[in-house]
Amino acid sequence: MRALLLIVGATLLLGGPALADDYSADAYATCSACHLPDGVGVPGAFPPVRNRAARIAALEGGREYLVAVVSYGLMGTIEVEGNQYFGVMAGLGAAMSPSQVAAALNYIVFKLNDGEVLEVPRFTADEVEKAQAAVSMKSPAGAGELRKSLVARHGDRWP
Repeated sequence: MRALLLIVGATLLLGGPALADDYSADAYATCSACHLPDGVGVPGAFPPVRNRAARIAALEGGREYLVAVVSYGLMGTIEVEGNQYFGVMAGLGAAMSPSQVAAALNYIVFKLNDGEVLEVPRFTADEVEKAQAAVSMKSPAGAGELRKSLVARHGDRWP
């Protein structure tokens, strides 16, 4: 038992797997390959996540949408900051645990945000699991449809 406690303690101190409380760039590493380390994206190819995810998370249904995008991907034409994007983003839910998805979202929402985060709680692994279970169409197209409904619902408030 003492050995197990020492191993767990050492893992936590030395940086074990990304947890939902972790804001390290490690949780965001896969995302940064396209959206770039600073989250600004590549105009016309990969949309920015910087300064947008926090505003999406603050909207009704936005948190579930963010979980769906990271977990199942996104497909279709979208407009972000006046730029059109069309493509398919692969989902990472099969490669990332719910804790890792939560940690990546926490990094995007809280570290890749230059403004104030308005009353947005941190993502948790439990929240990610519940949101993943609630998604009816677990695919990039499903997240695309969810996005369309949220854009229509929130209109000008959608970032």
